[in-house]
Amino acid sequence: MIASVEILSIEVERLRSQVAERDVLIAALRGLIQSLEGKNGALEGVLVNHSMEILLLKRKLFGTKSERTGTSELQMTLAGMLADLPALQRQLEELSKDGTSPPPPAPPAPPESEPKERPKPKGRRDLSASTLPRVVVELPDPVLAAKGKIIDYDESYQLMYQRAHFSVLVKRVPKYELPTTGGGTTVLAAEAPRTLFARSLCHTSVFAWLAVEKFALGVPHYRLEQHLEHEAESLDRGTMGRYMEELGGTLGATVVNAMVEHARSVCRVLSTDATGAAIQPGPREGGAKQACKKGHFFTIVADCDHVLYEFTSSHTSAVVQEMFKGFSGYLQSDASSVYDILDKGPPREDDQSLVLVGCWAHCRRYFFEAAVCKYKVGVEGLERIRALYHADEPFRALPPAERKKRRLVHVAPLVDDFFRWVNEAQRAEPGRTLGTKALGYAKNQEHELRRVLLDGRLPLDNTRSERALRKIVVGRKNWLFYGSETHAQSAAAIFSILASCRLHRIDPLSYLDAVLRVLPYWPTDRYLELAPLAWKATLSRLDANELARPIGAITVPPPLQI
Repeated sequence: MIASVEILSIEVERLRSQVAERDVLIAALRGLIQSLEGKNGALEGVLVNHSMEILLLKRKLFGTKSERTGTSELQMTLAGMLADLPALQRQLEELSKDGTSPPPPAPPAPPESEPKERPKPKGRRDLSASTLPRVVVELPDPVLAAKGKIIDYDESYQLMYQRAHFSVLVKRVPKYELPTTGGGTTVLAAEAPRTLFARSLCHTSVFAWLAVEKFALGVPHYRLEQHLEHEAESLDRGTMGRYMEELGGTLGATVVNAMVEHARSVCRVLSTDATGAAIQPGPREGGAKQACKKGHFFTIVADCDHVLYEFTSSHTSAVVQEMFKGFSGYLQSDASSVYDILDKGPPREDDQSLVLVGCWAHCRRYFFEAAVCKYKVGVEGLERIRALYHADEPFRALPPAERKKRRLVHVAPLVDDFFRWVNEAQRAEPGRTLGTKALGYAKNQEHELRRVLLDGRLPLDNTRSERALRKIVVGRKNWLFYGSETHAQSAAAIFSILASCRLHRIDPLSYLDAVLRVLPYWPTDRYLELAPLAWKATLSRLDANELARPIGAITVPPPLQI
């Protein structure tokens, strides 16, 4: 009896041990299952994100290049109606198997081309032998002409551009034979008029033509070189590059600098954005080729006065702080963190601090991407933002004070309702998706986005600065890189002049041709009068006969009140 009890207790202990081992094994399996479920969920999230990225890429490749506010949100749901497209594609492939011709033989590989030698520089062209039409301008000196007689001329030649054709400008500076006090004679030449680019092969009209062709129309220098060859004249692209660098440096130090100072001190609303640009590396000294350096072009639209560009080697908070140093007003931008440094610290007592304002177009962009990927919050967000723009549209032409009052009545309630919906949708939308990303952007930028209601001069977005960047993007496609950082800075100055001319509906070619004639005679403290903002008023006060001549002195009128 005792033996059977001992055996029974041993069996119970064994069973208990087995049960404990089973429990441990079950717990381990449950932990493994939970781990695998977590990994599976993470992989499903990655798969969903990748599928969303593919949808966005397809949209960019085969759809419109940008999110258009006129597109109906109902179109976002039409992509799933073509579910039978793969079956149709398979049927077409089956039918194409019959009667298909063998593929054509591959073309032979082109022979390896030998490296071409760089053409030798041709030196300065002798324009006296050119077959282009000639424009002869005599530059007499009335004082010397009253004392003596003309015995000879000093002639110099410049390539000049006139509408639709090129010509050769012949500058004839007379030499006068004058009597001296000792009974003899001496020879004096008339004083040559001031020119912006001394001893240049080209007249300032060619500088203006090159600037407009390249930076306004996006024509690279090598195409302009070919164009001049058809005009029976040659001007190599290296010379063009040096001319544009000199032109941009001159305009940047004079007119554009005055425009920047005016924007900082007078303008109240600035819209800004930035894009990248490639800079050609320096000469290689052995070893592998160097990659292009990265630079950045900032654009600044100042009220309705100026469109400014500035090139910087980096896109950092320090650069932004220096760029907007001294400005007090509203700065409208995207949500880039580099601008946060401008809005830090306590407000100043004189209420002259800088205020960051958000962009509703950037907010809409995230909802647009979510709507493309069939998220309901994306479509609803687009509808709500469209209602904001629709409510604000009738007030665009009103004075700023009246526009602000109307906005507070008609637009502000829609803004409050939008952010109330964002808070509710954030709690109901699970996971990390494009929908939650759009909601998170709107929530994080709520204070900046609400600030568009503070001033009637503020637009709902800063798309006007994005539109101004298109010229930079077109240039990035056409000439790939800038020769140096100095050349990029000069290009920024020329871009500023041309974009401001477009803003004020001024012909850039006529403007540059006239300003480059006037600039050598203009007082250094009045360069703002030559900016496109004031050019029409300045032009009306200049002597039309003096401007009509390709070269000669310019009479400076009295100061203009701007």
